Amino acid sequence: MQINRRMVLASIPLTLLFASSLQAAPRSSWDGTWSGLWGGRDSTSITIARNRVVSYEYQGVSTPVAKSKVTPKTVIYISSGITVTLTKTGKSTAFATLHSSQGDTTAKLTRQ
Repeated sequence: MQINRRMVLASIPLTLLFASSLQAAPRSSWDGTWSGLWGGRDSTSITIARNRVVSYEYQGVSTPVAKSKVTPKTVIYISSGITVTLTKTGKSTAFATLHSSQGDTTAKLTRQ
Protein backbone atom coordinates (compact mmCIF):
# COMPACT_ATOMS: atom_id res chain seq x y z
CA MET A 1 0.00 0.00 0.00
CA GLN A 2 1.41 3.38 -1.03
CA ILE A 3 0.53 6.60 0.73
CA ASN A 4 0.10 9.58 -1.51
CA ARG A 5 2.53 12.34 -0.49
CA ARG A 6 0.03 15.08 -1.29
CA MET A 7 -2.53 13.53 1.06
CA VAL A 8 0.00 13.46 3.90
CA LEU A 9 1.01 17.08 3.32
CA ALA A 10 -2.64 18.18 3.07
CA SER A 11 -3.54 16.43 6.33
CA ILE A 12 -0.87 18.18 8.43
CA PRO A 13 -2.66 21.60 8.62
CA LEU A 14 -5.94 19.85 9.54
CA THR A 15 -4.23 17.91 12.30
CA LEU A 16 -2.77 21.10 13.76
CA LEU A 17 -6.14 22.85 13.57
CA PHE A 18 -7.99 20.09 15.43
CA ALA A 19 -5.25 19.62 18.02
CA SER A 20 -5.18 23.31 18.95
CA SER A 21 -8.98 23.53 19.17
CA LEU A 22 -9.10 20.69 21.71
CA GLN A 23 -6.55 22.18 24.10
CA ALA A 24 -8.50 25.11 25.50
CA ALA A 25 -12.03 24.87 26.86
CA PRO A 26 -14.39 27.28 25.13
CA ARG A 27 -15.10 30.43 27.07
CA SER A 28 -18.75 31.17 27.68
CA SER A 29 -19.99 34.50 26.38
CA TRP A 30 -21.31 35.07 29.92
CA ASP A 31 -17.97 34.56 31.71
CA GLY A 32 -17.05 37.49 33.95
CA THR A 33 -18.53 39.63 36.71
CA TRP A 34 -21.76 41.44 35.91
CA SER A 35 -22.54 44.50 38.05
CA GLY A 36 -25.49 46.82 38.45
CA LEU A 37 -28.10 48.21 40.85
CA TRP A 38 -31.27 46.40 41.91
CA GLY A 39 -34.09 48.89 41.60
CA GLY A 40 -31.56 51.53 40.61
CA ARG A 41 -30.19 51.79 44.15
CA ASP A 42 -28.89 48.52 45.71
CA SER A 43 -25.55 47.34 44.28
CA THR A 44 -25.13 43.76 43.13
CA SER A 45 -22.69 41.68 41.15
CA ILE A 46 -22.94 38.18 39.70
CA THR A 47 -19.86 36.13 38.81
CA ILE A 48 -20.10 33.55 36.03
CA ALA A 49 -17.35 31.13 35.00
CA ARG A 50 -17.37 28.10 32.69
CA ASN A 51 -21.13 28.15 32.07
CA ARG A 52 -22.21 28.41 35.69
CA VAL A 53 -22.97 31.12 38.23
CA VAL A 54 -20.22 30.92 40.84
CA SER A 55 -21.51 33.54 43.28
CA TYR A 56 -23.44 36.76 43.68
CA GLU A 57 -22.83 39.77 45.90
CA TYR A 58 -25.52 41.90 47.51
CA GLN A 59 -25.00 44.59 50.16
CA GLY A 60 -21.31 43.68 50.38
CA VAL A 61 -21.93 39.99 51.16
CA SER A 62 -20.79 37.35 48.68
CA THR A 63 -22.90 34.17 48.46
CA PRO A 64 -21.92 31.01 46.56
CA VAL A 65 -24.44 29.58 44.07
CA ALA A 66 -24.85 25.80 43.95
CA LYS A 67 -26.92 25.44 40.79
CA SER A 68 -27.60 27.57 37.72
CA LYS A 69 -28.64 27.25 34.10
CA VAL A 70 -26.66 29.16 31.48
CA THR A 71 -27.70 29.39 27.82
CA PRO A 72 -26.36 31.72 25.12
CA LYS A 73 -29.17 34.23 25.83
CA THR A 74 -30.17 33.71 29.48
CA VAL A 75 -28.86 32.78 32.91
CA ILE A 76 -31.13 31.55 35.72
CA TYR A 77 -30.22 30.75 39.32
CA ILE A 78 -32.16 30.21 42.53
CA SER A 79 -30.70 30.95 45.94
CA SER A 80 -32.48 31.16 49.30
CA GLY A 81 -35.92 31.34 47.66
CA ILE A 82 -34.90 34.09 45.26
CA THR A 83 -35.02 33.51 41.50
CA VAL A 84 -32.75 35.65 39.33
CA THR A 85 -32.93 35.69 35.53
CA LEU A 86 -30.36 37.50 33.36
CA THR A 87 -31.13 38.19 29.71
CA LYS A 88 -28.33 39.33 27.42
CA THR A 89 -29.02 42.69 25.75
CA GLY A 90 -25.57 43.24 24.22
CA LYS A 91 -22.04 41.85 24.20
CA SER A 92 -21.36 43.21 27.70
CA THR A 93 -24.83 44.24 28.91
CA ALA A 94 -27.75 42.32 30.39
CA PHE A 95 -31.13 42.91 31.99
CA ALA A 96 -31.80 41.10 35.27
CA THR A 97 -35.04 40.32 37.06
CA LEU A 98 -35.29 39.18 40.66
CA HIS A 99 -38.37 37.45 42.08
CA SER A 100 -38.75 36.80 45.82
CA SER A 101 -41.48 36.51 48.44
CA GLN A 102 -40.79 40.17 49.30
CA GLY A 103 -41.40 41.38 45.75
CA ASP A 104 -39.79 41.80 42.37
CA THR A 105 -37.10 44.14 41.06
CA THR A 106 -34.88 44.65 38.02
CA ALA A 107 -31.34 45.75 37.22
CA LYS A 108 -29.31 46.77 34.21
CA LEU A 109 -26.00 44.89 34.40
CA THR A 110 -22.64 45.53 32.75
CA ARG A 111 -19.81 43.02 32.47
CA GLN A 112 -16.77 44.39 34.31
